Amino acid sequence: MTIAEPVEVSVGEIFRHDDYIIPLYQRNYAWEQAQVTQLIRDVWDYKKENTNYYIGTLVVHTRATDHQKPVYETIDGQQRLTTLNILLSVLKNEFNTSVDYRYESRLQFDSRAISSDTLKVLADKGTANTKGHINTRMEQAYQDMAKELRQLTGNKSDEVAQFAYYLKNRVKILRVEVPHDTDLNHYFEIMNNRGEQLEKHEILKAEFLSHLKDDPESTLAFAAIWDACSVMDRYMVMEFKKELRDSLFRKGNKTWDYLSKNFDEVSKKINKQKKTTKKKSTDKLLLDLINGKSVKVNQEEEMIEDDSSRFTSVINFSNFLLHVLRVHIHSTKENFEEDIPLDDKRLLPTFKKEIKKAEHKAQFAKDFAYALLKARFMFDRFVIKREFTQNGDSWSLKSIKISKLDTGYYVNTFGDEGQNKQVLMLLSMFHVSFPQIIYKHWLSGVLYYLQSANPEIDFDDYIDYLERLSEAFYYERFGEQELDYYEIIFERELEAVYEEINEEYLHCGTDVQNFIFNRLDYLIWKSEIVEQEKRFNIENIEKFEFSFRSSVEHFYPRHPKAGADLEELSCTSEGERKLLLDSFGNLCLISRNKNSELSNYSPKAKAEHYAKSSTIESLKQQLMMRQKDKWDRAAILEHQEEMVELLNGN
Repeated sequence: MTIAEPVEVSVGEIFRHDDYIIPLYQRNYAWEQAQVTQLIRDVWDYKKENTNYYIGTLVVHTRATDHQKPVYETIDGQQRLTTLNILLSVLKNEFNTSVDYRYESRLQFDSRAISSDTLKVLADKGTANTKGHINTRMEQAYQDMAKELRQLTGNKSDEVAQFAYYLKNRVKILRVEVPHDTDLNHYFEIMNNRGEQLEKHEILKAEFLSHLKDDPESTLAFAAIWDACSVMDRYMVMEFKKELRDSLFRKGNKTWDYLSKNFDEVSKKINKQKKTTKKKSTDKLLLDLINGKSVKVNQEEEMIEDDSSRFTSVINFSNFLLHVLRVHIHSTKENFEEDIPLDDKRLLPTFKKEIKKAEHKAQFAKDFAYALLKARFMFDRFVIKREFTQNGDSWSLKSIKISKLDTGYYVNTFGDEGQNKQVLMLLSMFHVSFPQIIYKHWLSGVLYYLQSANPEIDFDDYIDYLERLSEAFYYERFGEQELDYYEIIFERELEAVYEEINEEYLHCGTDVQNFIFNRLDYLIWKSEIVEQEKRFNIENIEKFEFSFRSSVEHFYPRHPKAGADLEELSCTSEGERKLLLDSFGNLCLISRNKNSELSNYSPKAKAEHYAKSSTIESLKQQLMMRQKDKWDRAAILEHQEEMVELLNGN
C-alpha cells in the first residue's frame, strides 16, 4: 500500500475549502481540560519563536459522494481536528476575531447529530447561550479554551490578534491521504500493531553515554541510575537488586533512607556489586548502551509484592528530567542565563544545549546523574502518588520500611497521621490545580526545596515551604502584575512582592482560575482539621480529597430552568445582575459532569441533589448550600466577604 505524500495545511486553511467527517467507528470527542489547554499553551509558546509549529498528522480516506467535492473520512487525528474547530469558535465569539467562512459546517459526525449540531451552536452563539441537547464535553472544551486564552493574553486585543494570526497561518497539520482501495480494517491493524518508536529519553541517555564511553565504570553506573529512575510508577529503590539496594540506600536496619554523597561513591558501589555477579562484559555493555539497547542491570527479584500497578506518578519521566535539569542548572550556576522549558517535546534540544555549554561534558553527565538520583530518591518519599488498592484509589504519601524479615513494606512518610495528611492535601491541591503535565511549576519548587534538604525532611520546614509556595502563587500570579513562575521560585525564592491581589481575578465568572478555588478549599480544610477552629463544622469533611475538577459553577444560575424557584436578586440592571452572578461569592469549582447536569437548577434543587452524594465536590460549595433556602444578593455578598478574607489570610 502506497500512501500519498503529506499535504501541509495551516489551521486557517484546513476548514476553508475541505469537508471532513468523523466515522461512527471513531470514539466520541474525549479531550479533557489538560489536553485542550496544553494545545493552547503549546501554540502560545511556539508563537514566541516565530517559526512554523507542526501540530501533528491527520490521516484521511476520501469518501465517495454524489458531489464532485471530496469528503475526507478522518482515520486518525479526529480529537485534534475537533478541538481546532472549537478553538476557532472561541476566538470568534469570545475575542471578536474575524473568521470569514463557515468552518463549523466543514466538520460532521456520522450518526451523531448532537455533536455536529454542537459545533454549529458554539460557532453561532458561544457557550453562554447553549440550551437543550448538546455535547457537554465539547461545550466544556470551549469554556476551558476561553479561560486559558484570557489568562495567557490578559484579554489584551493585540495579544489575542497575534495568537490568532499565528494559529491560522503558522500552525500546520500534515494531512496524509490513504489510497482509494485501502482496506481500512487492515490499515487499522497495521496502525495498532506498529512498533514503538524510540523514546526521546532513550535517545538522550545514549547522548550522555557517548560522553562517558572512555570510562566503563561510570558508563555502568550512569545506565543503572537512569534505568532505575525511568520507572516512574514504582519506587526507584525497588528497581535495584536487593544486595545493591542495601549497599546504595541502607544504613542501619530501618529503611532504605541513606544516599551517597556524590556520583563517584554511587559508581563504586554499583561496580563493586557488578564484580560479584555474572554480567555482560564491559565492552559489550558499552556497545549495547551506545546503540540504544536496553540493558537490564536493575532487575528486581525479591519484590515487596507485585506492585507494578499499585502507584501512578504525577509526572512522566521525560518531564521529570526537565524539572531535574531546571533545578540542577539553577543550583550550580551563579548567573543563570535562561529558564529551562518544561515541554517534553523539546527534551532533546534543551538538554543538548546545556551539554554543549558544559566545559567538561563527562563531568556534566556524572553530576546530572547524581542530581537525577537524589531528585528521584526524594520525590518518591515526599511527593504524592495515586495509590490503587483493593479498597479503591486515593492520594498517598509513603515511604518504604524494612521489616524484621528483611523485606519492605509501605508506611506514611510522616509518622504522625495528621502531619502526613496535611502535606498530602497541599501537594494534591497543587497537582489538580495544574492538570497540564508540562506546566507543573509547583513540582520544580518542591524539587528545588528537596534537593537542598537532608534525606530526613522536617515536617514543620516542609509544610512551611509548601504553604509559602501556595501564597506566592496566589499573590504573585494574581497581584498587580503577573510574575513569572521562574522568578517566583528561583529568583525571589518565594519572597513576597505583592501583599494583596487584584480582585478582578476573583469576580470573572467561569474565568476564575482553578488554583484559587483549590487554595480556598485547602484553607477551609486546614481551619477545620488542622487548626480545629470549628468555624464551619462541615459534615464529613475528613472524607474530602482534591480531584480534577474543571468546571466553574454559578450557584445562582445564569440561565435558570423554567419554573425554577429563585430568590429575587434586587439588581437595578442586567449589567448589575451579571456582575453579581459572576462574582466570587456565587461561584465554586466542581466536576464537569455535575455542572452539565445541574447548571440551570435553583440553589435549593442543587443542594438537595448533592445531599444524596457520598462525596464532597467542593468545600466552598458545602458552605454555599447551607443558605440554599435564601440564596439572594445579601447571602452572596456575605459569603463572598468571608471567603475572600480567608483567601487573603485575614
